[in-house]
Amino acid sequence: MSAPAAPPPAPPEDAPHPPPAPVPVMPTHADLLRVFAGVAMVGIGGGLPAHMRRAALGRAWMTELDFAETYTLAQLTPGPNAVNLAAMIGARLRGWPGALWAVVGVLTPGLIAMLAVTVVTLGLPGGLPAPLQSALRGAACAALAVMLTAALPVLRVVGGLRGGWPLALATFAGIGLLRLDLLPVLAVVVGAGLLLHRPRPQEQP
Repeated sequence: MSAPAAPPPAPPEDAPHPPPAPVPVMPTHADLLRVFAGVAMVGIGGGLPAHMRRAALGRAWMTELDFAETYTLAQLTPGPNAVNLAAMIGARLRGWPGALWAVVGVLTPGLIAMLAVTVVTLGLPGGLPAPLQSALRGAACAALAVMLTAALPVLRVVGGLRGGWPLALATFAGIGLLRLDLLPVLAVVVGAGLLLHRPRPQEQP
């Protein structure tokens, strides 16, 4: 009968310890209002998610994984994605009051700008001048690049998930290539994701 295996030796006391995990910073309601209003003022052309990510991660409010989860929920929830994302970030950080202040912050600058532009353009015959229209079309390329900066970090998180790339490619093929309806594709992909990520017996506490 073999002797029981000896336990592994304890590390020496002077061995380097892993750095502690960063403690999330809890913003105030005024912080949420101010930051999301600033995000809205620079988020031109649909780039709000990218600016929200930079604001939340740069202030240590969220981790990359937290943002990826919140961004995914905002994409799947009906309504404007940027407003959904602001509400979910605010709710995750400060509950429903945080969601309220974040949404007020992200909507107010755009509302003021839209009203101002509407008042100005109503007095112009034929709408916006041709040079301004051309400039806006050219800015669409920059807006696309800004949107990609929010999507690419989510793709990095997808690579570490069980079945992440097959599910992402299946969604792209169904909606982008085959032109299938959104809801059936999401129902199949979300169901497959739930099945792949169901709790395993060894993962339960």
